[in-house]
Amino acid sequence: MLGHAAYVSGDPHRAQEAMLTVGGGPGLRRLQPSIRPGRLETLVSAALATGDPDGAARWAAQAVDEADRIGLPGQRAAALRARAALAEHHGDSGAALRLLEEAAQEYGRCGATVWEVYSLLRAAPLAKAAGRGPGAVAMWRRAHRLPVEGGARLLSDLAELIRPQIEGPVRVPEELAQLTVREREIAELVAEGLSNQAIAVKLYVSRRTVESHLSANYPKADVPSRSALASLMTRAAFDRGA
Repeated sequence: MLGHAAYVSGDPHRAQEAMLTVGGGPGLRRLQPSIRPGRLETLVSAALATGDPDGAARWAAQAVDEADRIGLPGQRAAALRARAALAEHHGDSGAALRLLEEAAQEYGRCGATVWEVYSLLRAAPLAKAAGRGPGAVAMWRRAHRLPVEGGARLLSDLAELIRPQIEGPVRVPEELAQLTVREREIAELVAEGLSNQAIAVKLYVSRRTVESHLSANYPKADVPSRSALASLMTRAAFDRGA
C-alpha cells in the first residue's frame, strides 16, 4: 500500500523501492500470488514514469503470467491494465482502449467495483479521442453512477474532473457557480424529487447534513425555496442536454 500511495502521489522511485523490498525482489515471491498482478500493474506504471519502458514491459509480461496461472477475473483485469499502460505509452491508444474495456468487464464480473470504475475513467477519454463519442459518454456515465450510488466521494469527484474531456466544456449557470460539488449533488437530488431523508440515505450522510447544505444552497443560488432550487437545477440540466 505504501508503494501504491507513493506512486499516485508522484514518487515512482519510492514506489518501486517499497514494493521490491516488501516483495523480496523482482519476482515479488513474498507477496501472496493473488495480489501480485495488481502490484505488478503499479510497477509497470512506475517504471514508465521513471523512463524505463523495457522494465515496464518485463513487469507487464510477468503480470500476464501470474494472472494466467491464477485464472481469476480480478487478476486478469490487473494484467490487462498493465498492458494498457504500456500500449498507451507507446502511442497505441486503440490497443490501450481495448485492454481497458476488457479490464472493466473483468472487474465487473468479479464485483471489484472500484477498479471497474477506475478502468472506465481511464478508458473514456481514449474512446472520445478515437471518435467514439457515444461510447465514451456511456463509459463515463457508468463510472459516475457507481461511486455516487456507493458513496465513494473521491471516485465521483474524479469522474467530475474527467467529465469535460468526455462531454466538452459544460456551461455552469451563474447561479450555480458558487455551489460546491456536494451542494450541487444534493441540489440535483432535490430536483429529482427526493426528500431530505432519502437524500441522506443515498449519500450516507445525516439528515442534518443535508439540511445544512440546502440552507447554504438557497443564498448561493439566489433562490427562495426548495421548489425554486429544483426548477433551477432542471433548467440547467436541460440547457446542457442532460
